[in-house]
Amino acid sequence: MYQTLVLNCILYLVQIWFLGGGVTSWSSPVINSTSTYAYANVCATTPCCGVPLNTFGRGFQYAHSGNGYINFFLVVDDGFNVNFRNYLQAKLLTNLQLNKCYYIEFFISLNNAYLIGCNNISLLLGDTAIKSNKSKYVSAIPQIQQYGNPVIIDTLNWVKISGIYKAHGGEQYITIGNFKDDVHTDTISIQKYGNQGAEYYIDDVSVIPLDSMQLKAEAGRDTTILKGDSVWIGSRLCGLTNVVWYDAANNVIDTGAPGLWVKPTSNTFYVIEQDVCGQYSRDTVYITVAALTVSMLNFECLMLNERQLKVSWETANEINVSHFNVQRSIDGITFETIGKVNAKGASTYNFNDPLTTHDSRFTTLYYRLEIVDKNGALSYSEVKELSFINSSLSIYPNPTKDYITINGGSVKEVRISDVSGRLLITGKKNSVDIRGLVSGVYYVAIETLNGNHAIYKFVKL
Repeated sequence: MYQTLVLNCILYLVQIWFLGGGVTSWSSPVINSTSTYAYANVCATTPCCGVPLNTFGRGFQYAHSGNGYINFFLVVDDGFNVNFRNYLQAKLLTNLQLNKCYYIEFFISLNNAYLIGCNNISLLLGDTAIKSNKSKYVSAIPQIQQYGNPVIIDTLNWVKISGIYKAHGGEQYITIGNFKDDVHTDTISIQKYGNQGAEYYIDDVSVIPLDSMQLKAEAGRDTTILKGDSVWIGSRLCGLTNVVWYDAANNVIDTGAPGLWVKPTSNTFYVIEQDVCGQYSRDTVYITVAALTVSMLNFECLMLNERQLKVSWETANEINVSHFNVQRSIDGITFETIGKVNAKGASTYNFNDPLTTHDSRFTTLYYRLEIVDKNGALSYSEVKELSFINSSLSIYPNPTKDYITINGGSVKEVRISDVSGRLLITGKKNSVDIRGLVSGVYYVAIETLNGNHAIYKFVKL
């Protein structure tokens, strides 16, 4: 018995909504539905349902295989549709057999047009079909989900969710969705602008008798990490029980887990040994630990005035470092190099960004350092986010003669500079004495205790 969902091009339809025909044996268990499921296909001529472009031009993904996939909601976070869910259901070609083991997998990718990702993406096997009234969640204990149940936020790649299931006999339905309520569902925001909720693409659903295939132990890919970092080894295949992990000294370090986090301090290897329904196998993963090329003591961004920002950082030690590329992004995802600073050993560095790309569209900028070794290897600093327009902050009076008062938050730091960027006054209070300045135009840069930033131009009388 083999069950699979591979959504191919159906030439006589340019658009297929999931509750219609064309997707053989798959249906929605939702009655009185408040939403429609979209079947995306390369044949579609409307902007909702194409491949790779879909979701009315806002989503983009190629099929995992074939020509199409289904879009469905796991969570909606608009404040009105509490516990809103879509589910996908199919009847198996034959019932599962008593005490027989099955390998089950499906592939998920987060629709990049939506604001959040979630966990609890699961598959339920059952003797009878489930029903969901008005797209509300169904409480159940699914058998297949990623080990550890992480939030899946990958919008680029297809993520495999797989597991081993030993049948009690008679199971004939599979249902895919989120079987937890909103309170027990974790979410992660992936962007500031987009559609409400977490919508995923799904493709290639398979239920395969384990005795018709060979399941090999999976220790993970050989990899290199920096000293002090952790790395995940193994897989996230659920349903494994007879599993043992060994370190390079043949010590048992874990049991019953398909994967785990390790933090080696030197080059080493790990071995997984598993016995799944009579199939025995072993696998080895090698971890190379590289020396940390840079120890960063400090990395920060400061607004000097509305036309200039300073990126500064300090290193404790540098090993084989050629230079630092200062990189900037308007979305926190795609970065461009805006400057190069040569390495000079453990030291303090500064780089001024003239903000030539800033206009009214960009209220936040993101910065990071690309660290380039002499052999060409790359590593990266943390990302710093700086919002430099904040309508909740204001100054008065303007023009002014004696003092500037800041409204809208408790001040962490105030920096006043002239039009050339020369720093003249710093302070930590909401009222700043400017009587020592000569008449003219100045900039005040404000940072509040809750992390808000703003820059204002004012006139000293």
